[in-house]
Amino acid sequence: MLDPPPAENLLPTRRAKMVGWYDPDVLSRSAVMMTIANLFGRHSDTRLIEALASQPQKEFDYSTAGAEPFWLDYVSDIADGWNSTYAIAHAVAQDSLTVLAANGEAQDTLAGKLLVFGGDEVYPYPSKGEYERRAEAPYRAAFAASGQKPDIFALPGNHDWYDSLVAFSRIFCRPERGFAGCKTRQTRSYFAVKLPANWWLLAIDLQLGADLDEPQIRYFQDVATRIPLDAQVILCVPDPQWIYEKSYPGQSSYEDHVLRFFETNILSRKVSVFLTGDLHHYKRHENSSGTQKIVSGGGGAFLHPTHAPNTDNLRDGFRQRACYPDAVTSNKLSWRNLAFPLINPRHMWIPAALYALSAWFASASLSVQTAATFGLAFDTALNAAVRDPLNGMWLIAFVSAYVFFTDTHVRWYRIGGGVAHALSHLAAAFALGWLALWITTQQLGMTFGTVPQLLISGTMTFVLGGVAGAIILGIYLVLSLRVFGRHASEAFSALRIQDYKQWLRMRIDADGTLNLFAIAIDRVPRRWASRTENGRASLAAHDVRATAPRLIEKVVLRARSGGGVQVSGVDELGRVYTRSGTSAAT
Repeated sequence: MLDPPPAENLLPTRRAKMVGWYDPDVLSRSAVMMTIANLFGRHSDTRLIEALASQPQKEFDYSTAGAEPFWLDYVSDIADGWNSTYAIAHAVAQDSLTVLAANGEAQDTLAGKLLVFGGDEVYPYPSKGEYERRAEAPYRAAFAASGQKPDIFALPGNHDWYDSLVAFSRIFCRPERGFAGCKTRQTRSYFAVKLPANWWLLAIDLQLGADLDEPQIRYFQDVATRIPLDAQVILCVPDPQWIYEKSYPGQSSYEDHVLRFFETNILSRKVSVFLTGDLHHYKRHENSSGTQKIVSGGGGAFLHPTHAPNTDNLRDGFRQRACYPDAVTSNKLSWRNLAFPLINPRHMWIPAALYALSAWFASASLSVQTAATFGLAFDTALNAAVRDPLNGMWLIAFVSAYVFFTDTHVRWYRIGGGVAHALSHLAAAFALGWLALWITTQQLGMTFGTVPQLLISGTMTFVLGGVAGAIILGIYLVLSLRVFGRHASEAFSALRIQDYKQWLRMRIDADGTLNLFAIAIDRVPRRWASRTENGRASLAAHDVRATAPRLIEKVVLRARSGGGVQVSGVDELGRVYTRSGTSAAT
């Protein structure tokens, strides 16, 4: 047996930081990859090629667990920064983990025999290097330290699809390779797992919101013939359409056709638990029949808000039973966008360039006389923008860029908000450009229009424009989210919050009871120390401000005689509850 690796070798010399989503290189490359994926991915369905090229895949049988409870973990939206990803990986990898509920009751949990990744296993875009640095390295370190080796299954999310699933398939769909020293078994991007006590876990791949492809339909139709009529099903999907349809009313939802088709025409039964990530927080909705719709996307990526939009009540009678972090905390965090330049300093290059170019176009129409006062300079520049085609085209392109950036799912806000946002930047760019012109000519005595005057004025506009543009963007995101409930993802991705992470741990008892443990880490460690324990090198938190994993809530789904289901557990406030309803699985 190989000796465990030294602790110092477990911690990469270059730990990944939280992705700077507003950094120029990330924005440009993400835009290109997203465009290519959406334009060409539909016409080259990798799932079809994968199904034809790979070996036949049946369901994976874990039903022979005996009388002992069967444990599995569900972690979604991983592989952003090292601290957040490793904090979850380290907790998941522990042989046993005791977590406290809000009422002080201790819950003992065990490491899962299975680890299911629910989507977006890499950020910001898929490549062999990014998967290795942001996903595999932290999990390899965690599993090497604990000795745990769960079997790993993975469902692709939208970020995994940006390269048409090439890197994802190489890592998760080649069983001979494995992931982070653990076994992978799937050969396709979708799978079915037979669990103990008549539970099944199915995961469907919808390729950036597409329909089910024909090989995937045939695969699950074949699997469904071996699922007993009284079995209960956990269905993993790529994203929470039940929440998105509340955020973006009027937009088409695959829940209306794909999921209903899957339940009715393939499974011929109702799903008991819908499970997804994509939104980086925890929310659980439940209807009167006991069906659960759970978003558990806190595996490492930046935090999404829970306060906007309001999702207390969804259609078909689903009510929100829990969310993490709570709406009050989420609301307070949104104010951090006022510090946008400090959180995203590299973004300032973008408004700096835009402001300098805008001021350059405006100043080209000015003279010594027309630039003397702000009002006269503004009138002159405005007339030139209307009369000069090149100047006018720049303004149109400028405004169009901000309209394109604006929340794309609501037309009135996209146009109104985008135009208002663009005009605020144009006004600031002109004001800074005129101020730089006034300082260089009136205060420094430089001759208007000379090369030195233009260079110094342009440099001042560039520097001040970078700061002003970032501040305006931060204010815009605060107002959009807090007043109009728009730009939830854009506002919180800017904050790069590595705290408030969580995952879902499940236990299936011999009598068929499903126990759901939603576990959170409020503040992840910023520093890690090497140590040796039980002969294994490990990395442990070395941060007094970090918090231990704790229980958000425990939910128990217990089948009743006659086809009913009883839902009980401990909620976020530590209160014990019991609810009964008609079975969602009969």
